[in-house]
Amino acid sequence: MGVPGPASSADPCSVNENRSIAARAGDRNGSASCSHSLAKASAPMPAVLCNGSTRAVTPCPASSDAVRDDLNTMGKQGQLILRARDKALEILETENACTDWYRTRNSDPAAVFRTVTFAVDRKGEAFVRKAPAGDGFEMIYNPYVASVEQDGGPSSTVTINANGAFFFPAASLVEDRFKGGPLSFQGTRWIQVGPYVGGSFRAQVLVLLHEFGHVIDLLPEDREDRDGKSRQNTLDVLRACRAEVESKEAPHTFFSSR
Repeated sequence: MGVPGPASSADPCSVNENRSIAARAGDRNGSASCSHSLAKASAPMPAVLCNGSTRAVTPCPASSDAVRDDLNTMGKQGQLILRARDKALEILETENACTDWYRTRNSDPAAVFRTVTFAVDRKGEAFVRKAPAGDGFEMIYNPYVASVEQDGGPSSTVTINANGAFFFPAASLVEDRFKGGPLSFQGTRWIQVGPYVGGSFRAQVLVLLHEFGHVIDLLPEDREDRDGKSRQNTLDVLRACRAEVESKEAPHTFFSSR
C-alpha cells in the first residue's frame, strides 16, 4: 500500500482505551499497543465449559459456549473476533510461559477468558490525528483499538473499535492544528498493534490478550497511553506470550448457532 510508515496503536484506560502515540509526525517506527475501558457484561458463565483446544476433534455444542454463539451472529467482524478468541483460548488452555504469566494473577485464566464477551463500537474514532505538542514537535494519536473495564473479572465485555487496528491496517491521517477547528486530511497512515500490522491475525490475538490482562488486573490501567503505559503493557504481553502468539494456528472449524 502506498502509505506512510507505521504508527503505533495504543491507548488504555481506567477503563482502558487502545490508542497509540508517536513522538513526531512521520515517525515510521512507533510502537503500538492496545487498550481499554468500558462495559462489564452481566452474561452468566456458561454452565458447561468448552475446551477450545480440542474443538477440531470434539466440536462444542452451541449451547455450551454462549460467547461463541453470540459472535456467530455478528457477521464477518464476529468471525474475526471468534478466530482470535479461539487462538487466545488455545494458548491459555496449554502449558506454556504465557499461561504461567496469567496464572500469577488468576489460577485458571482460561476459565475466566471463556466468559469474556465482545462488542463492536461502530462509531469509534476512525482517524489518525496529528496535533502540535510544542517546541516544534507533533503528536500522532491512533484510533483506539479496544477497551475493557479494569479488573472487571468474569463476564467483562471487551469493546473493539470497528474502525481501529483490530480490523484495519491503515487509517486516514488528519491534522488537527486547532482543537475543534477544521481538519486537514493528509493521506493515509499505517496503524499497528505492537509489532504487528493492524488487521492481521497476530495483531488481533495480541489485542485480546492485552485486554484480558486488564480484565484480571494483571496489567495496570493505561488510559490514553499516559507515560507510554499502554505500549509498555503490550511489551509485557509480548515478553510472556510472543512465542505462542506467533505459533502456527491450530486448525479448527466454526460452528454456527442453531
